[in-house]
Amino acid sequence: MILQVLRARVIAGQEARLMRFVREEAVGPALRVPGLLSFQPAIRETRAGVELVIVSSWNDFQDLAGLGGDLDAPLSMPGAAEMLADSHAEHYELVLGEARAMPLREAKLRLTRIPIRPNVESSYYEAVRVWADRLLDEAGLVAFSLGRRVIGRQDDIVAVQVWQDEAAIRAAGGTDIEKPMGGDELSQFWAAEPSIEHFDALTAVEPRTDAPAILLADDSRRYVHATPAAALLVGRPLARLLTMRVEDVAPPDQRAQVASLWDRFVADGSARGPYTVERPDGSQITVKFAAKANAPWPGSHASLLVAHGPANGHAATDDDGDDLDIDRALVEAGLVARYAHS
Repeated sequence: MILQVLRARVIAGQEARLMRFVREEAVGPALRVPGLLSFQPAIRETRAGVELVIVSSWNDFQDLAGLGGDLDAPLSMPGAAEMLADSHAEHYELVLGEARAMPLREAKLRLTRIPIRPNVESSYYEAVRVWADRLLDEAGLVAFSLGRRVIGRQDDIVAVQVWQDEAAIRAAGGTDIEKPMGGDELSQFWAAEPSIEHFDALTAVEPRTDAPAILLADDSRRYVHATPAAALLVGRPLARLLTMRVEDVAPPDQRAQVASLWDRFVADGSARGPYTVERPDGSQITVKFAAKANAPWPGSHASLLVAHGPANGHAATDDDGDDLDIDRALVEAGLVARYAHS
């Protein structure tokens, strides 16, 4: 897979329009771009004005080239080009993770460029994998991806971190957020001191903390959004849940059936009933759910979950979920209003 880091200058006077475009119009069209797996736009103030960065992941380079456009254009955000100038892109082999668009209100995007010493690449990637997994489970790291390109005899690395807020960065990395992270474990692999940039992520949605338990998955069954209540219900940190697919939270003996059930759901447009979720400790709970395909925007599919089953004295039946109003839940979560025109 390919990781693209595109930078552009926001044309003076277009800043508010661009932010509105990202929050209200960008998600639906981007999800329909062939080969695009994920994207995360972010901005920062510079002496020259406002700079936009779009981190996106793609199936392969042919998907980018096949669009027939300029690779330095914002292919992951059709419609944004007229608000931007001086666009230029860097392309990397995606080694770890995916730079997902994470819908958190105060999300911070941290880009770190790291030159790696020759002949230590495999050891470095494994050390990063262990380090990042720990942060995804224990800290406020929401998404992580690592891209590589070869320059001369060494790897040039770009590490993409999305944090839920600046406080989470400071808690994990110390009070000086301009210093590189993971020094004790990773600095032995560095050929030079990493360079660090911070951006304010332009988020797709701004969920309420009291929102119902809602999960959004894309066409490939990957979770792309979850409310805090949903993460609590399935027993996983938000960051970990958003590295998983629908089948990953099902009991092992049911996972083989998920793909066909999912395809039927998307074709029918809706589904409801009981569903068994396996938590990380191996325990299982029964939930009732109501799901709606292509909601709140085309290419994403929403599920509303409510704990329900023998644990609370009410056995699940095939009719469970009939009383759930997913349309109302999406409104309560602040997800539908922005995309009513899609």
